[in-house]
Amino acid sequence: MRVLWLALASLVCTAAPSLAQPGGKAPVDDVFDRGCGDDNGTDRCSDAVQDKMRSLYGLESGKELLARGVTFRRVMLVDGYGRDVVAISAYRSPGRPPVIEVRIPGAAKAQSANLEATLSSQAWERVIAESVNFDRDLVRKKGVAEDELSLCLHAWFAVGEAGDARRIEQQVLPEKLSDRVYRRDAETACGGGLGMSFAFRLADIAYEVLAECGTIDRATVRNIPMLLATCAGLKGDRQSAGEALAVLHKLRPGIGLTQKESDRLVAHDADSVQPQLWSLLQTAGAVFFDSPEGIDVDHVTARGTAVYWNTDKADDDEEATVELALIRQLDGFVVKTLRVSERRPMKRS
Repeated sequence: MRVLWLALASLVCTAAPSLAQPGGKAPVDDVFDRGCGDDNGTDRCSDAVQDKMRSLYGLESGKELLARGVTFRRVMLVDGYGRDVVAISAYRSPGRPPVIEVRIPGAAKAQSANLEATLSSQAWERVIAESVNFDRDLVRKKGVAEDELSLCLHAWFAVGEAGDARRIEQQVLPEKLSDRVYRRDAETACGGGLGMSFAFRLADIAYEVLAECGTIDRATVRNIPMLLATCAGLKGDRQSAGEALAVLHKLRPGIGLTQKESDRLVAHDADSVQPQLWSLLQTAGAVFFDSPEGIDVDHVTARGTAVYWNTDKADDDEEATVELALIRQLDGFVVKTLRVSERRPMKRS
């Protein structure tokens, strides 16, 4: 009997920008044979491509960190469509407690505050323990049956790094400093190795300590790295903005809301908004929201784009700007005001 294994990546609520890398691709047969290709065939093992990835997140190189005496563990994750999603880093700098940090592509230019938290000694020790073998190869069993077929599609990719700064050797007298150590690994989820496992465990640790991300409904995202990426993109009061995401998730044409369910998403003293919202959900082919901004514990704003498809003539597709103000009522967010601009020809990328 043939065994068919499909490793499918998720569809994401907000698309992460793709990494542009002219000349970064190796021949398809070679890059995948080496386990280095993402879904687009980009060679993620390449030094040049990894440098571009770090630049995308505004990250220092391992060499620069070690020169400053920083011990660190870091992963950069690519989704199953070759899109850079999130970088998760744990650092211990001289004179500072250890911290964990989450960045998304374009973080160096983003207006949002850095998403980071201090790690306890126990959490830092866990980070170090989880990274012990991430760069080692597993020995596979020989003799796979000829009638078995393994097919892996749209797999995620992880680039992991570990740097240990010089320290005093604990079992050596007289006093002696250890050497700097730098390790890295680039691995596709199709490989079933230890690097991807380490990446997701580091994401779990980040999720546990980043209280700002705790209000995001896990049912609306595929996995913890995607949740962290979503959280890092939120603006202002991230906890309030994360709560409001559940409402924005429902405001998508085709999700199957009845008019009564739509009306329940509107503030009690905003009756005029109910027909506006229902009309939007009935006429728009899709509504895409940018990351919302938490103004305070009770107020969130969001901006997005409504798309109106013309099935007869694609050139006539239209779009409009959607602006929402949400307010907390009965301990949940609802729509207080809604503004939809005049329609305009849809921009072509």
